[in-house]
Amino acid sequence: MKHAIAVLCLLSCWLTIAAVAQGQDLSQYDLSTDEGVIAAREAIAGKKLDERSKRCISRDQSLPGMVVVGGFAFDYGCRFQGVFINLRYVATEDKALSRNALEALGWKTANRELREKSAQAWLEKGLFAFVTVLRAKNEDFQNHSFQPPGAVTKEDGETVVTLWIRLPSGRVRGKVYQLREYRFSSDGDFAGNKTLENFNTVKDG
Repeated sequence: MKHAIAVLCLLSCWLTIAAVAQGQDLSQYDLSTDEGVIAAREAIAGKKLDERSKRCISRDQSLPGMVVVGGFAFDYGCRFQGVFINLRYVATEDKALSRNALEALGWKTANRELREKSAQAWLEKGLFAFVTVLRAKNEDFQNHSFQPPGAVTKEDGETVVTLWIRLPSGRVRGKVYQLREYRFSSDGDFAGNKTLENFNTVKDG
C-alpha cells in the first residue's frame, strides 16, 4: 500500500513538472523579480538551480513581457536555455520557440519594417542574450570587413538577420568572432542559420 502511494506521489510530481515545462500558466510566480524567475525555473526543472545558473537571467525593453534564462557552463558562462513569454515558459528544444517570441512582439500584424526590427531584437536580446553582439567595429577587425547588425526581408517574406558575435572564450586562445546569419519564415518560425565568416585573433597575429 505504501509502495503504491509512493508511486502515485512520484507520478503526480512528474506530471506537474511536465505540465509546467510544456507551457503551464506560471501566474503564481512574480516573474518581474529574479526570485520569482528562479522559483519558476526550479519548479520546471524539479530541482534546485546551482548558484551560478541563478544569475543567468536577462531582461530587455526591446522584448516586453519576456525573461530570457540560461544555465551556467564552465569555460562558457551562461548558455541560453529558454524564455518566459507572458507567464509561459518555452525551452530551447521547442521548435516553436522563435514563433512564440515573435508573435508576442506582434509579428502577425506587423509590417515589413517592424518584423525586421522584431527579428533583430529577438536574436540580439533573446537567443544571443548571453553572447557579445558587436554593434561597432573594434581593433580586432583591422584585416576584416565589418557590418553592424541588420535585417532584411526577402521576396518570399523570409526575414534574414545578420550580425557579428564574439564567442565565449572557453579554452580557445585569443578571441573568436563569427558573422552569423539567422532566417525566420514569414510565419515567424526559425528557418535556419549559418556562419558566413569567422576568425581568431591569435591566428591573425
